[in-house]
Amino acid sequence: MVSKIDHLGLLVDDIDANTDLFELLGLDVGAIEHVPAFGVDIAFIRVGESLVELVEPVERDSEIAADLAAAERSAVLHHVAFRVRDIDAQLSTLRAAGVALADETPRRGAGGSRVAFLDRRAANGVRVELVERDGDVSLG
Repeated sequence: MVSKIDHLGLLVDDIDANTDLFELLGLDVGAIEHVPAFGVDIAFIRVGESLVELVEPVERDSEIAADLAAAERSAVLHHVAFRVRDIDAQLSTLRAAGVALADETPRRGAGGSRVAFLDRRAANGVRVELVERDGDVSLG
């Protein structure tokens, strides 16, 4: 069961170059973390109880880098992530209902989370991520 929006993922060509606006808005940008399972660097920005995630592809031949190149912009809204309590049970429910999954099993995400993406067909082209994490993300 979904408990809240965990984060909105913004795909950017350079995290450092994309933090000024958020800082001018009085938001704290967290430390950059490398996430090998996805070939990206990320930085979280807390906005109330949810997060904005800046995602920079570091493996230039990856699918996520191709997403940014296809957008022909230096930043694009990439995905919406929903917090779930039990990602394995949620994936099982979706699989049984015939929902197309990009990730059949969860992968290790940022901040010690477990994450899985649905296939874009599942939400009419919108990229949806499920996130299971024990608590709030530390921006340190």
